[in-house]
Amino acid sequence: MKYHASQGIRVAAGAAVLALTVSACGGGSSGSADGSVTLTVTTQVDYGYRDLYKEYEKSHPGVKIKEVLIEDLPKKLVTQLAANRGASDVVGLGDDTIGKFKPSHQRFLNLADHGVNNTDDPWVKWAYDYGTVENGKYVLGMRTDLGGLGICYRTDLFKKAGLPTDPAKVGALWPTWDKFTETGEKFRAKVKDASFTANTGDVWVGMGNQHKETFFAESDDSFIADENTSLEQNFLTAANMSEEKVSGGYPPFSPEMANALKTGKAATAVCPAWKLDRTKEASGPDNAGKWSVAAAPQGGNWGGSYLLVPKQSKHPKEAVELARWLTSSEVQKKLFLAKGYLSSHPAVYNDPEVQAKKDPYFSDAPTGKIFAEAVDGMEPIYRGTKDSDVASSFMNALLRVEQGKQKPADAWDQAIDDAKKVAGE
Repeated sequence: MKYHASQGIRVAAGAAVLALTVSACGGGSSGSADGSVTLTVTTQVDYGYRDLYKEYEKSHPGVKIKEVLIEDLPKKLVTQLAANRGASDVVGLGDDTIGKFKPSHQRFLNLADHGVNNTDDPWVKWAYDYGTVENGKYVLGMRTDLGGLGICYRTDLFKKAGLPTDPAKVGALWPTWDKFTETGEKFRAKVKDASFTANTGDVWVGMGNQHKETFFAESDDSFIADENTSLEQNFLTAANMSEEKVSGGYPPFSPEMANALKTGKAATAVCPAWKLDRTKEASGPDNAGKWSVAAAPQGGNWGGSYLLVPKQSKHPKEAVELARWLTSSEVQKKLFLAKGYLSSHPAVYNDPEVQAKKDPYFSDAPTGKIFAEAVDGMEPIYRGTKDSDVASSFMNALLRVEQGKQKPADAWDQAIDDAKKVAGE
């Protein structure tokens, strides 16, 4: 599974390519003799929309929806756009991959021509703006959820280490990532049979989402990671968690990580809002009430996607209507209350019912409040057109440190060299 510092890509463990009666090219709409319309929606992972699709079909009798999951969707979509065939009516791209398609935005509908704006049912401004090009005149995609940052933690292991378990007190332990590491060192001094956090990759992703710029400059999309001293410091902080044995080194989204969460071999995991559902699934029903959620150091966002409509769609009007409904504040509120995906509409994440939401699996932690506070007021993060391409250079470097093959400083230097090659420097 691909990783990126922004991590708009949400990976479901064991996600396979799921094609429901689609063409070999991967998608496309169809019509029937009775006038009904079939719309295909393709995403990389499960967006939690299946019940919503049924609801939409019920209220729109002439519309049928087919869902497709393709793990390498960005690569597949490049081919489909070049061939001008095979793309679905609606495609979902993570906030770290949509930038790759901005240079070819003319191959997608300008949603502004179909009434999409940020006035009638406004998204948070930075998330809406990033889905546009041509100084906001061309609306390329509609924002799905946000991924407010949090930290999931095992209350039973925290008790064992003599640490507080109340979410507010736990969050106060780590106002910064350095303090997070210090807490991990205290934990490891008391608990010998569990790591403090699952891996350094997720920590690195969380850190990266707290920068206005990471790998590329907003002004001209030039590579700047080698000059980004705060990013380098973040990398060294994450890598040193391996050196200090604070990290367990369980690969993100792997069976090993899932087992560590289930068996209590890892006390914390970086949890954006969408990851709560996956943590429950990995840890299993027997661990309900052993987990809780606290604020992450310095807040921020990890994840979220955009729904786009390729010009290839034979039913553009219906496709836009479906995508707009799925990303509306009304539907996003339902999705949060049912599955925990944080809305990209301020009116929703500031809604009293959302703010009051507590999750019994996570010891009734105030998840609505924690995740809303993580994203409210945050500044936009610039994603370069090659962000998702260079990201693996840094994830691979962290892996080498976790495996004991390199020291942190050497791993950073090699990551920069590798990323420059990918970026064409």
